Order: sequence, then structure tokens, then C-alpha cells
Amino acid sequence: MPGMRSKGSLVVPSKVPLDYQNPTLGRASIPLLKIPAQANSSDGAYQGMMLLNPGGPGASGVSEALYNGSLVQAILGTNWDIIGFDPRGMWLSQPLANCSTGISTNQSIALGSRSVPRVTDEFYNNHIQYGKEVGGQCEQLTGGDQDAGPHMSTAVNARDMVSIADAFAETADGARASKPSHLVNYYGRSYGTFLGQTFASMFPERVGNVALDGVVGPESYLTNYTSASFFHTDGVIAAFFVYCHEAGLSQCSYYTGSTPMDIYERFNASFIQLDPRKAEIENWSNATDLEAALLMLKVTILAVADEPMSEFSSLPQILLDLESAILAQDISPWTEQIEAIYGDPTTGGDQAPEWTSGVLCADQNNKFYNKTLQDLRVQLNQLEDQSIIGEVWSKPLLECLGWSIKAKEIFSGPFGGDTATPILFVSNTYDPVTPIENSISSVPNYKNAQLLTIDGMGHTGSAPVNYCGFAKMKAYFQTNQLPGNDSFCPLEAGPFGIVLNGTLKENIQQAGLSDLVQ
Repeated sequence: MPGMRSKGSLVVPSKVPLDYQNPTLGRASIPLLKIPAQANSSDGAYQGMMLLNPGGPGASGVSEALYNGSLVQAILGTNWDIIGFDPRGMWLSQPLANCSTGISTNQSIALGSRSVPRVTDEFYNNHIQYGKEVGGQCEQLTGGDQDAGPHMSTAVNARDMVSIADAFAETADGARASKPSHLVNYYGRSYGTFLGQTFASMFPERVGNVALDGVVGPESYLTNYTSASFFHTDGVIAAFFVYCHEAGLSQCSYYTGSTPMDIYERFNASFIQLDPRKAEIENWSNATDLEAALLMLKVTILAVADEPMSEFSSLPQILLDLESAILAQDISPWTEQIEAIYGDPTTGGDQAPEWTSGVLCADQNNKFYNKTLQDLRVQLNQLEDQSIIGEVWSKPLLECLGWSIKAKEIFSGPFGGDTATPILFVSNTYDPVTPIENSISSVPNYKNAQLLTIDGMGHTGSAPVNYCGFAKMKAYFQTNQLPGNDSFCPLEAGPFGIVLNGTLKENIQQAGLSDLVQ
């Protein structure tokens, strides 16, 4: 959900028990950033406080509020205080897990069932080794009882949400809020939906207005993180060929032929040239360069699939440049050019690896610690079956093989409950990493919960910029109104400003691209 920098203010950090099971260990500091409700808001009386979590695990709630808080307000109501908080151990929270400094992946290495190019085992082994080095150093630097490491689990962050709400209830704003101040109001996206379901399952009586957008399936997250993620990723890729065809050459410079299938075949002609496994077997001299380019292309496709409304317009030139690089038999400059745009695929950008591992691996009760690549073959093959870019989703799982710090508290279910307020689940039909099936399976676990389905694509329900969806989410946060029987929002204007007739799935199927739709 891209936005402009909001006018927010850091508030006094919330001091909470470092270990809720052993309060004598001291306190932790949870930073909060507030985007205040507008005085005399046209949306009505002051509602209260809404907490945000943008996902990850490892993303900053403070940063989310700073850059997107005003946009969230514009969608859900300017009569809400929007509060971003940094989860335990990361960003501005204290104690901080800061233990991967000086460790880097091996750039020379870094840079299935379908007949598509796949990375070699060196990619997987590289991240396993990286995870072991990070995990070993973190165990020494942040694994003690009073360090951040044992206190980063989702269950602990769910307790922090309740503590923040308790503190708010004692303030003047809490006293004047229209919504019951003892309830937690929350908008969670991506991993934030797992945090939301954990909170709702642990504290159903404290659930206020809670919207879970782009839903992570709790069982799959705890089982291996990867098994229920990439169901519709290739559908988003297929949609690019449809929208490019409809846009025409004037808006999509990659346009070719007379059908979306022609554009796909043009893409595939380049894609199959980047085959490091074949290059390795046949001992090609440029095998390493091909693997670097293939990995960068797959990372780029995932980034584009996350935000197609804005990123589809960038993809045509990227693919044209790739064609030229392949024709010139010099792929490395293209790889470097795209890396400058989308980042080094061997790193987590500005998100430290210990912030992901400290949550994910601990939530999974360290079940993958000291496992081997061979132990993960089933999961990795399953991921490759799901998508032509499936490998790029394996990194967090691979790095859990080296994470030994155990959490003081985890919550493994059961997920569900008789919540004080019904939960609103939100999914679009083609989310590349949190498929709608996760919402469908989760909704029945919570009393009177409902699913809002948005026909569109991109990561989370905000990605399609669907105004029907925004209106229904706002109604929920303003009046508790659930969608009821009117729970489907049709496809609206998409990339390049194109409005397709029918559903997105129908358009993909009519284009003959059904093999990319699961």
C-alpha cells in the first residue's frame, strides 16, 4: 500500500514486561507512532485507536504509520487515531535484536515439475549456510533471557497489543472514544493477519474492529511457511499478458502479435534461455551469470506481482532489455541494472534477517533447526510446483535451519473463537503470496466472521485499488457493518487504466492462459 509520508508523532514508548511469564526480568520498550484523528472529522465522532501491522514478519509498524497512516485513515476513516508499533526485537524496539552485522551471502553463488528454468542447489545451500552463520552469531549476541531473541514470537506481540490497548483505555482519548476502549481495533496485512488471528484466538473477548487483509493460513505458516502461499502467483503473471495486450503498443512496449498468448510466448522465449541447471550439466562457462539473471528476474516478477497497478507499467522495458541482453550474449549488465531497481535478491533489503527468523522460526518451535537441504525436498518441490518463480519464497524457511533461539512463549492453536466483535477477512482473487483459500479456511473458525472478496490482483486487498472494497472496509470500521450477502466486489480499472469485461479469471482463461491459473 504505497503512500506519502504522514504527519505523525512518536508517542511515549509503551513499557511492557519483557517476559509476561516472568515479569521480574524487566521491561521491554515498544515504540509507537500516532497519526492523530482529524478534529471535526467528516466521518463522524472520534472512534478511538487502531493498531497497524504491515506484515513480514520483520516489517516496521512505525514506518507503516509514518508513510501510509494517512492513506489508511483516508480509506477507513479520519476519525481514527492510527497507531503503528514496532514488534519485539526489531527497528526501534528495545531490547533490539541486532546480530547479523558482518555476515553476507556468497555473491558469486547468489548472483521441478514444470519445464521452466530453476535455480541450482547452490542457491538453497547458500541460504542455509547464511542462516547458520546468522543463527550462530545471534545465539551468542541476543539469545540470553534478558535479550530480545527469546521474546520475539507472535504470541508475545499479541500480548503487547493488549497492553497497548490497556494503556490507551486509561487516557483522555480512551475515555472519549466512541468504540469501547478496552477492545483492540486492528488492521493487519500479510503476516499481520497471522498476528491478528493469534491475538483473536488468545484474547477473543478483547477483539474490537479487526480487519485481516491478505490472509496467512495459520496452519501452513506453522507447518513450513511455504505450503499455502503461491497458489495464484502465476495467475498474476498471466494477467500481465492480458493487460499488455489490451493496452496495446502505445502503453505496453512489450506488446506483440495479436493475442495475449503471443506476448506470453515472447516472454517464455527469453525465460527458457536462463537455465542454470542445464548450463551446469553441460558445463557452460556462463552458468553463474545465468543463475544470477534468472534469480533477479524471478525476484522482479514477484515484486511486480505484489503491486501490479504500479509495477506492470515498468515490466515491459525490463523484458525488452532482457531480450537485448540475451541477443548480445552478455547478461550481467542487465542483472546489475535490475538489481539497482529491485534490490539484491540475496538480502532482505533494510529488514534484518534476524527479525524474520526470530519470529518465524520461533513460532514454528524451531522444528527446522539443524535440518538439511534433503530434509526440505518435499517442501521445495511443492513450492516449485506452485509457481514458475516458487524458489524465491524459500529463503525464510531455509534460514530457519540455523536458528536455535527458542521463544519463551508460542501459540500454536487452536485458532478461532467467539470474538467480542466479528472479524472482517479481506482477500482479492489473485494475491501472489496470500491466496484467498487461506481466508476461506479461516473464516469459519471465528463466530460471525465474514470474508470480503475483491476481484483483482496484487498482495493484499489494497493492491487492486478497488473502491468498492475500500467502501465496505470503511463501513466495517465505522459502524461494524459486515458485507453480508453483498460480499463480492467486481473487477475495477486495472493496470494501464484498462477495464476488462468479466472477471479476471475469465479473461485469463479466454486468453488461453489457463495453465498459469490454479
